[in-house]
Amino acid sequence: MKNTFAGTHLDFIGFSASIACAIHCALLPFLISSLPFLGLGFLDNPWIEYSIILLSLSLALYALSHGYLRHHKKKLPILIVSIGFLIIAFGLILSPEELEFIITPIGAVLVGVAHYVNWSYIKKSQIEFPDCKHPSH
Repeated sequence: MKNTFAGTHLDFIGFSASIACAIHCALLPFLISSLPFLGLGFLDNPWIEYSIILLSLSLALYALSHGYLRHHKKKLPILIVSIGFLIIAFGLILSPEELEFIITPIGAVLVGVAHYVNWSYIKKSQIEFPDCKHPSH
């Protein structure tokens, strides 16, 4: 396995998606008025947002459970991702609309941090236990 973060594909994809989500959540309120002019008005649909969140949650659950079950048995990444998605849900459902663009990116960044922590645990487990198998081999 490569020693780079990109070598662990699921965590790299999850991390990248989380950071893109954080940027999207922070910038969308400023860009929302220009979406119709760019032909991207469909991005303002809440179902698009919920679908992306569900896809991210599915990817996170798969990647982190794989790391936990096959590599490191550490619960910290699962705890961090749970807090991240709870913050995202709070930002979308319960927070005042003017605070959503601050609260939701914080949750997305935590999801990215969970993927990074998972990756670092996988990397460490493969150094300590070289016979630990990963599907990217």
